[in-house]
Amino acid sequence: MTFSLSKENILVPSYRGRLTEGITYDPRNDSLIWIDIIVGEVHRISLSDTSKHEILKWKNPAETVGAIALTKQEDVLVVCSKYGLAKGDFSTGEIEYFFKYPHDEQQQVRLRSNDGIVDPWGHLWIGVMNDFNVATTEGIKPEGKLYRINTTDFTIETMVDNTLIANGLAFSEDGTKLFWTDSLTFTIWRFDYDYKTNTLSNKTPFIETKKIYPDFESPEPDGLVMTKDGDIYTTIFSTSTVLHVNAKGEVVEKISLPAERITCATIGGKQGDTLFVTTGHLDLEKPTCDSRAEDKDGDLGGFLFSLKLDRNLNGQPKNIWGGKL
Repeated sequence: MTFSLSKENILVPSYRGRLTEGITYDPRNDSLIWIDIIVGEVHRISLSDTSKHEILKWKNPAETVGAIALTKQEDVLVVCSKYGLAKGDFSTGEIEYFFKYPHDEQQQVRLRSNDGIVDPWGHLWIGVMNDFNVATTEGIKPEGKLYRINTTDFTIETMVDNTLIANGLAFSEDGTKLFWTDSLTFTIWRFDYDYKTNTLSNKTPFIETKKIYPDFESPEPDGLVMTKDGDIYTTIFSTSTVLHVNAKGEVVEKISLPAERITCATIGGKQGDTLFVTTGHLDLEKPTCDSRAEDKDGDLGGFLFSLKLDRNLNGQPKNIWGGKL
């Protein structure tokens, strides 16, 4: 089955970003949160009134934002930024670091946060990868990592090393499986996870996008969301589609969008029946990119899209960061 979205599915016509990502639904206040990685912004709107649009932005133009996590306070987020974790507060408009990655001087220059989630126990899993300046001049190198940051004592452990683009991830409902994306391997990997020993094992391919998209040169799996039933909705960068697979890894449906660079998806709405999708602008790499301008070729990358379906999608709720800020 295939759904096709159009310009009519744009959620906030007044907003267009460069590389929107990390979309998150907060049922406590029926809000939608997302980031624009390149410009270091965190956005929030009320779904009952999308004109209520709040923005947190790093003052340092060199900063990026790779992911966010909800906390016990609705206005406060963990903002995964270039050098580590920051506290972002919508009530004050401030962003401030509370934890830095143990990176040496070279790593501080070359790496940045990318996608991440809070696990069922409140700990944060966050990927790091080459920053844009490195990727532009050298290409993506296997210098990335998937970290786990303990919510109690801030112990940081490398769970997967030598990664390319550490991207979308999710835990199974019982917490015994981790599904994790390394985009340039064109694979979503499945691991067994033992919480007591904090170990990953039995790494196996779950979805191989080169096999599903043989006509595309670089069908990169990007951000994803999992349902309580084990289905995954994963965005496939450079293909204009969101791919829905079941718990066996079988393709159920493809959702087509009027944008080439599809970046992340989440499930939300009061009835749990809406899929929200972020996208990237075709010129996102250019510092002079005017993300608000209309594209001559009609690509609508940079806008947020929504698709309301006739069923509750049974999405996993986002876990809450369990530590102090």
